[in-house]
Amino acid sequence: MNRWIRWPGLIGFAIVIAAVVALWLLFMDLIVRRAVEKGGTALVGAEVDLARAHVTLIPLGVTLSGLQVTDPAAPATNSVEIGRIAFSLDSLNLFRRKVIIDEMAAEGMRFGTQRKRPGKVVVPPPKPPEKKKKESALPSFSMPDVKKVLQEEKFESPALIEKAQAELKQKSEAWQMQMASLPDKTALDAYQERIKKLKEAQKGGIKGLKSAGADALALTKDLNRDLEKVKKTKADFSADLAAAKALIEKAEKSPLDDVRRIADKYSISSEGLANLSQTLFGGAVRGWINKGVLWYGRLRPLFERPGEKKGNVQAVKPLRGTGVDVRFREERPLPDFLISTIKASLQPETGIFNGIIRNVTPDQVILGKPLTLSFTGNGLKDAQAVSLNGTLDHRKADQPEDSMEIAVRGYKVVGMTLSSAASLPVSLQEGMMDIEIKGRRDAKTISARCVARVKGAKLNTGGDGSGGAFAKAIKSSLAKVSTFSLTADITGAPENYQVKVSSDLDKVLKDAAGSMAREQRDRLEKELKKAVQEKTETQLAGLKAAMGGLSGQGGKLDGVQERLNSLIKEAGSSAGGKIKLR
Repeated sequence: MNRWIRWPGLIGFAIVIAAVVALWLLFMDLIVRRAVEKGGTALVGAEVDLARAHVTLIPLGVTLSGLQVTDPAAPATNSVEIGRIAFSLDSLNLFRRKVIIDEMAAEGMRFGTQRKRPGKVVVPPPKPPEKKKKESALPSFSMPDVKKVLQEEKFESPALIEKAQAELKQKSEAWQMQMASLPDKTALDAYQERIKKLKEAQKGGIKGLKSAGADALALTKDLNRDLEKVKKTKADFSADLAAAKALIEKAEKSPLDDVRRIADKYSISSEGLANLSQTLFGGAVRGWINKGVLWYGRLRPLFERPGEKKGNVQAVKPLRGTGVDVRFREERPLPDFLISTIKASLQPETGIFNGIIRNVTPDQVILGKPLTLSFTGNGLKDAQAVSLNGTLDHRKADQPEDSMEIAVRGYKVVGMTLSSAASLPVSLQEGMMDIEIKGRRDAKTISARCVARVKGAKLNTGGDGSGGAFAKAIKSSLAKVSTFSLTADITGAPENYQVKVSSDLDKVLKDAAGSMAREQRDRLEKELKKAVQEKTETQLAGLKAAMGGLSGQGGKLDGVQERLNSLIKEAGSSAGGKIKLR
């Protein structure tokens, strides 16, 4: 028997096994801990700390305790802190360089916790260029200096009146020339003389009557020709006179148009009073939304990996490092990294949330399933109930479809800042809030609505008397508010979305400010009218005089037409009624 056993070899094998086991027991936990810290730091771009790691061989599993991930934007705080993470690994797939975890437990997750020391930031978070936006200022009800306004503003009415005067003068001169071509007093007197001779010819017997008939026909023809000319001229004059009256009317209204235009510029419009919520609360609401967008970007590596397709293979860009991994078609493909299920326990200050996250992988296109998450919390410290449900579908890299629904019921608010405007800071000192958030996001657009309803509200608008009369009126109105709602609509491209804030407080704010706005405008218009009238009074008087001169041309036309009609009638009777008149 002894000759079949080579004791030196057996002893050597046992020593090797013992050494491997000893190394495993002594150093494996440390190796895993360092690997998690190094890999996490490379992934996040900021320091990742792990208090302890424990690895079991049978079954192959890992337990991580005290994980802290530094916030790259605020190194003194953690993006996330997790008390304990435990999971088992698929050992067979490890040999295929795939990390497959069927189920993971994550307990004691907290966000935004303070670090004992600031963490190191390896890769600072990119800061996209932001357009400097002028902070929305509250409307001012101070009366502008009318003298300064008159110096700075250009009045359009004097130039318009001067132009109207020039046009009227041109029209009047043109009609004076045209009137000269019509029968004047001399021509009409000549017609009268011909009628007189016609009457005398009728007394000369048969020969005289014959001669009178021919003269009467010629006279009537001449009179009718001039009458038609006068009628046509009169029709043209009427059209020209109507245009002149419209010009006068516009010129006379121009001073009031100037007053309204300038008053609109220096007064608060109805549109400005219609949505004061946007001015007051827009900054705070946008800040909350930006935090959500920031977290979306931080979690993006968990469900999306940048890459490009090349024929039948996909070249995947690693999160860190150089080179590419070329993935060929597999019969039963699995991602390189996959957590099928995470049972998570979140512990913010309000209490404990329990939830499940499924299909965590940056390669959803391979797995064929989207990431889904569902969290609920009941009987919390500061809220009666909270629910969060979402789907992050990036199975088609060029057509992502994300959706999220959040509902918070009975949230106890204490000291929430609604407006940080220096002239009118507003905070919700206490109240009970219900929140509903529904949103969708794809490659081109984002569409979301957030509705917050508050009951039992106590609003604080600052104790000093700064801000002027407007701020005092608003403070007085808000102090009486106990129930209100805020709605934020987010629309546009994901990289350049717009936030529109509205509230039922708008009516309260508008009623408080409306009377002040009207009073200010009335005073301003009164001063402006006085100033504009002084500038245009003489011009308007000259304009009316020019219009009177043009209207006088119409009186002359009427006189000529009446005289011609009378002459035609007289000429007809002189011919014994035998001449048929027009």
